Amino acid sequence: MLKSLILFFFFLMSHLSIAQDRQAHVEIEGGIITTKNMEIHGYNQANATEGWKKTAPVFRLEYWTTKENNWNYGFVLQPLKLNYSSVLTSDLNNKGKVFSKGEDATLNYQFPTFRFSANRPIFQSSHSLSYIRGGGSLIARYAKVELASKSNSFSETNFIVIPVFNLETSVEISNGYSFFTRSDFLPGIDGNIFLDGLFDVFLGIRHKFQQSKTMDIGLRSFFGGYDPKKADDYANKIFFNSFVVRLIF
Repeated sequence: MLKSLILFFFFLMSHLSIAQDRQAHVEIEGGIITTKNMEIHGYNQANATEGWKKTAPVFRLEYWTTKENNWNYGFVLQPLKLNYSSVLTSDLNNKGKVFSKGEDATLNYQFPTFRFSANRPIFQSSHSLSYIRGGGSLIARYAKVELASKSNSFSETNFIVIPVFNLETSVEISNGYSFFTRSDFLPGIDGNIFLDGLFDVFLGIRHKFQQSKTMDIGLRSFFGGYDPKKADDYANKIFFNSFVVRLIF
């Protein structure tokens, strides 16, 4: 199913570029991701993974078809897999399985996403690179959580499709340089606006070279979570920061 959706969106993007005289470009992003917060806790229990940290390489691929003063369409593939190993900082109960505080444990955490994005001009400066574009994205998100200790283990997977807001801005700093942001976000409704929602935010400096090549350097923050607030179930809240370099061709 995942492969079929990816092939379908690439097919759609290529035909949009040809049929409507649009410009197509690829954006390649690479960098280092760090864990600011990894929280897994049971119902009415404290965070069992408090202070767990991991640093790893991160990669992201985007394909965009654009047209001036019109809709831009993009396809984004973002793999994410992190392996943790530390000590449980609280008891954790999940679906009949009990993990005890102080146990050594490992966590295999996977959260890959792929998305279809579309945005159009809201504001466009007539004499600079400054603009604001707004729209939405459809995010297909797969999650896998594998927690194991000497006494117990569990593995759970989940796949959902989420509609979110998309916002892109550019503010010209000087000739060829601009402050650039692009974000997908869905605020939490029942709970914390940020930590119970889904946010993927890039902030950086963009430099346009000759021959239509562009480079971004900046910070990507990815955070959010969910809390079912059910007995014998667990909540998961995350906050990752990545220092990345983006090349646009």
